[in-house]
Amino acid sequence: MTDVGLQREGNEDSFSVQDAFGLYMVADGMGGHLAGEVASRVAVEMITKSFRKWTENQTPTDEIFGFPDHSLSREGNYLLGSIRLANRVIYEMASEYEQYNGMGTTIVSLLVASGFIVAANVGDSRMYLVRDDRIERMSKDHTIVAEHVEMGVMTEEEAMRSPLRHILTRNLGSSENVDAEVFEIEPASEDRFILCSDGLTDLATDEEILKASLRERDPQGLCKRLIDLALERGAHDNTTVVTVFLDQVEKHRGTPFGRVGSLVADALTGVNRIKKKLGF
Repeated sequence: MTDVGLQREGNEDSFSVQDAFGLYMVADGMGGHLAGEVASRVAVEMITKSFRKWTENQTPTDEIFGFPDHSLSREGNYLLGSIRLANRVIYEMASEYEQYNGMGTTIVSLLVASGFIVAANVGDSRMYLVRDDRIERMSKDHTIVAEHVEMGVMTEEEAMRSPLRHILTRNLGSSENVDAEVFEIEPASEDRFILCSDGLTDLATDEEILKASLRERDPQGLCKRLIDLALERGAHDNTTVVTVFLDQVEKHRGTPFGRVGSLVADALTGVNRIKKKLGF
């Protein structure tokens, strides 16, 4: 679910819900006129298409984009490789087309695999795990203030108010290669995952997100509650939330859902040529 907010004219967020193969994403784009929307759209579509292609073909991990990470599962490498490919496509578009110069996007991805979960992110879009009435971040913010918090020179509360909070140290599209944070964990049957853009986390604390999660039994209801919370507090940015309740995922298996939200009709102009150039 996504909302443009109260102070923006366009929506640069994109999201993807692919219940058929358990892949969920949120991306928050940045750049000039429409470029942010293009970057986030390209990210979710490229990751979806490449992940599905590699999964269906059972591609050996040493043949995917980039070298395999031997600490990850096959599926984890598929997701990591898909993120790397999306980064390269966005970087090439930004380099070759003047209207896309400087564009980029965050990405946060959840893969519900057989017996394990893969979480991956680049930038400051977040993923939370709610388990046993507790909340835990399953992503790492790639921002200057996050580094300051990690070093102990700034508190979480100070980071939320800092004018530097939106300065990213890593995103898709700013360089030819990118390092994504990737985690794999064992799931529990009642796990709930929340993926969101910073339109929510700028205005709500982790504890408030937890309280909202504990009050809702329906994934869509939780999305609406969290977006309403951002709207109540001014919603200065686009806000996007995707929720995944593991006890309900299996009910929807085999029913693919496309990305919801506005699309730019010509956003992928030139992408096929770039993919061919990259050998994809």
